Amino acid sequence: MSIKSTSFTIIVLVLSGCATSGSEPMKPVPPSAVTLDDAQIRAALTGYKLNNVNKPSSLSFNADGSEIFKRSGAEPLTERWKVKDGILCIESPGYPMECARVKADKDDYWFVSTDSGEVRYQFTRSPQ
Repeated sequence: MSIKSTSFTIIVLVLSGCATSGSEPMKPVPPSAVTLDDAQIRAALTGYKLNNVNKPSSLSFNADGSEIFKRSGAEPLTERWKVKDGILCIESPGYPMECARVKADKDDYWFVSTDSGEVRYQFTRSPQ
């Protein structure tokens, strides 16, 4: 085996370990989950923190429309959130706006693509 192919194998193994370490599998959205409307999204998020089950990150939602994104090893980032027609949109400086439908089942929340219906993120909710 050449040094080039050995190096490639090591890189692949390291990256595959990074991709799986520290994350839990995303649960599918259960049939009991409900799609939230504007008022339900505001009530469910304002004053709460959503903890991403797949990445060491969280989103803390404030009544003034600000949201604090915290990611392990990075400075907190202040973002803006808004809700219209049952769709939550989050604006972050320097990034494209992300929008999703919100589905909830107890303290589990899923952000679902408005286009494909694919689950983008899963969170657990806790007080800020």
